[in-house]
Amino acid sequence: MVEAGFADRIMFGSDQMVWPEAIARGVEAIHEAPFLTEPQKRAILYDNAARFLRLSDAERDRHAGR
Repeated sequence: MVEAGFADRIMFGSDQMVWPEAIARGVEAIHEAPFLTEPQKRAILYDNAARFLRLSDAERDRHAGR
């Protein structure tokens, strides 16, 4: 999907309740993916969802600790 140009539409998410470590493994897999750029990783893990949820700049700054 990334190669097809849809990196700005992919969001990481999970409803995993039985194996909580699965979430950490999923996030780790994204961080370690050599075919993703840092901006693509950031988009998948946060930016795309923030845009979809229409978070304000102030909310994004708060999440980033600014």
